Amino acid sequence: MIEIAHQQYKVFIYNDHQYTVESADNLRRYNRVYVDDSCDRYSNVSNVAILVKHGHDEVASAILCHTGVFTGLSESSFIIEERVLYICVGNKLYYLNIPDLTLKWTGQVDYVTNFSVQKIEDDLLVHGELEITRITKLGEIKWRFGGHDIWVNNNGHQELTVLPKSIQLIDFGSHVYELDFAGNIISQN
Repeated sequence: MIEIAHQQYKVFIYNDHQYTVESADNLRRYNRVYVDDSCDRYSNVSNVAILVKHGHDEVASAILCHTGVFTGLSESSFIIEERVLYICVGNKLYYLNIPDLTLKWTGQVDYVTNFSVQKIEDDLLVHGELEITRITKLGEIKWRFGGHDIWVNNNGHQELTVLPKSIQLIDFGSHVYELDFAGNIISQN
């Protein structure tokens, strides 16, 4: 479970593997249930739960149910900014309002799965398995970049690093790319 202090709230994010869509036998009920279009009670594999508390009082709860490849939760899976939570679940990015966890928008970013999201200037940069995508905070895709291979590196290199004036990327084959913030290649080897 990840716990974040944000303004006067505490936000808890965790996996709820026991949750089944539309089941009366769930141990936990959520105020809001967001289900991927292709998800049903037998196929959801990624259940990410979010709780917002003010002191000891629960303000809101939500669960995001998704069927795609799930890469797990980490500190880089989400960003909390002002009264907004951006969170990667499977191949989608969700934008939820804090504290009530209403869904502002969601959209598929990578075809397979998303590993992380981070800020870049006034936008978001999503590290997917197949593509690196720059997206506005309202869900509009500005550009996508795919390399020679997937954006997973087993040689211990950081796949995505935002530098002061550029972005460094290292793919599975350890090919190194440098992009400007507009998504143009500055160098590659």
